[in-house]
Amino acid sequence: MKSRRLVHHALYALAVLLAVGICAAAIALLWIDRRVTWEAAHVSARNITGVLSGDISRTVHLYDLSLQGVIERLGEPGMERVERATQHRFLFDRSSTAQYLGAIVVVDKDGNIRYHSGALDPPAMNFADRDFFQVHRDADDVGLYVSKPYHSRMRGGDESIAISRRLSNPDGSFAGIVGGSLRLAYFRDRFAELSIGERDEIAIFRNDGEVLLRNPYSLSDLGSDIGMALDFQQFLIRREGSFVGVLSPDGVNRLYTFATIAGTPLILDVAMDVDEVLAPWVRRALLVVPVTGALFLSVVALIVLFRREMSLRRAVEARLEAQAQTDGLTGMPNRRAFDEALAREWLDARRERAPLSLLFLDADHFKRYNDRYGHQEGDELLKVLALVLKQKARRPRDLAARYGGEEFVVLLPDTRRQHAEAIAEGIRQAIAGLRVPHEDNGAGIVTVSVGVATAIPLAEDTEAGLIEAADAALYQAKEAGRNRVAVAGG
Repeated sequence: MKSRRLVHHALYALAVLLAVGICAAAIALLWIDRRVTWEAAHVSARNITGVLSGDISRTVHLYDLSLQGVIERLGEPGMERVERATQHRFLFDRSSTAQYLGAIVVVDKDGNIRYHSGALDPPAMNFADRDFFQVHRDADDVGLYVSKPYHSRMRGGDESIAISRRLSNPDGSFAGIVGGSLRLAYFRDRFAELSIGERDEIAIFRNDGEVLLRNPYSLSDLGSDIGMALDFQQFLIRREGSFVGVLSPDGVNRLYTFATIAGTPLILDVAMDVDEVLAPWVRRALLVVPVTGALFLSVVALIVLFRREMSLRRAVEARLEAQAQTDGLTGMPNRRAFDEALAREWLDARRERAPLSLLFLDADHFKRYNDRYGHQEGDELLKVLALVLKQKARRPRDLAARYGGEEFVVLLPDTRRQHAEAIAEGIRQAIAGLRVPHEDNGAGIVTVSVGVATAIPLAEDTEAGLIEAADAALYQAKEAGRNRVAVAGG
């Protein structure tokens, strides 16, 4: 790591030296026509807006097609009489999925979620306070609506916008909305792929002036307004083009090149600092040294290659780390992540003389379930169990993980036996309450058995003993008839 930092510092130092060389050589740059420099800036900005607006338009269009598909399928006769799982597959089987697209939800006229593309049983959430719900409720001719930026309730406050359409009853009255979220990280990542000047900006906003995102990024931009100044009105009147003016709060005079993103109420803007645009012309007007071009290209190449190498390395390292710590089927922490967390919490519990509890959970007669319903349904069942465990492991240090096969564990730091037993019973009841059919299980539904073990670690104790105790308690629960909680030493 230290050697890597030294390499990075050396590369940055080289870039600085080359930049200084370019500045020193600027005195001898060849005379060049100002109009050529200005036109080059226009072409570059138009190229950027063309590429970005096309990419964003395609993304929004594909997502909108998914929304329209859900609306069409909701109108199919007999839809309400179809079994819930079949409804879910029918509604969302052609929904667009990508890294930046959130779940598609169907919301009723009161703002409550009816259907959720990511869950058979949708979370209990209400969106009546959101603008993407209110605008459709108050008007029936909005069409495709792109919301103001907001912090997502379903993804832990992730900055997002919603893309929504209205649902109407046969008589035209308001029946709710179909909507999906698009993470603002999509725009940030698209913008980050471009090389722009230090005081240049790329922004995307609605045609009412609501800023969605600006690069360079600032938290203060979320929900800000570009205003309806005379310059901005040119966006609405001309729909595309360029002008020079001041729109940003920093007071910098910029060349604004803008274009409407086809099929959306969005406008893309590339703003180049006028002083930076003209700086090459000023330098070339004073310089005649041929090596200037070579030095400048060296700096650009060095920065581009370094950024690309660092970006690729960070992406690979992040992906490998996530894969090593995550179960591929359920998306929850895997055995390795659990082992690391247990070792860490064991040391903390021994140091603090605090209780550490572990729940060992097993789906009852899971092999029979697989034999009857198939391995694909078995995988779906494991995902449902994982979702319940994630909901029950609520505290920041609690950890629910897949231990292997149909076995799961829940690590509960600073939790006494009685509380751990209560949590285990809550998990058992929650899973039984789902009423998932399992004809080869005694209760006729999917149930789980849970083993509970608690320890206050001593110096001579090991975490393996806690695992063995919880596993033994799980065995007791199975021997006692399954669908129950057993406590080690209880």
